[in-house]
Amino acid sequence: MKQYFLLLTLLILVFLSGCTPKYDYTIHKPKIKYSKPSRKALAMTLKEKLGSEYIWAEEGPRAFDCSGLTYYSYGRMNMEIPRVSREQAKVGKSVALSELQYGDLIFFDTTKHKTGKITHVGIYIGDGKFQHASSSTEGVINTDIQKLYYKKRVVACK
Repeated sequence: MKQYFLLLTLLILVFLSGCTPKYDYTIHKPKIKYSKPSRKALAMTLKEKLGSEYIWAEEGPRAFDCSGLTYYSYGRMNMEIPRVSREQAKVGKSVALSELQYGDLIFFDTTKHKTGKITHVGIYIGDGKFQHASSSTEGVINTDIQKLYYKKRVVACK
């Protein structure tokens, strides 16, 4: 009887531990490192985060999804922007792709059939490149905006 009770208790503990969430999906505001926004502050943050791991729904400081990287990068400069890319795309002034300046956000539709829905965001870093949390295999990388996959999927720039 004692063995049966011990086995049952062990099974219940194993079952309940499987219900524990793997990640904390609470939105965490980044610690402000720079009192005001500047190109230098953004460049330092982006350089520091290049190569970081991609994890969906993460906003740093060790891992990011695409909008988590933008949220974190601007939050460190005491700028509040929405947490998710589709909401980020609703704020700010629209600019043409050909007129991008360092720090502008580029929004993409990465769905299979390109429906116009915003599903990805990156930060323009000059010289035709943007930084973004790309995928679980690539992490935070710099990509050429002329890369056909991304060029065909630009929805908006802010």
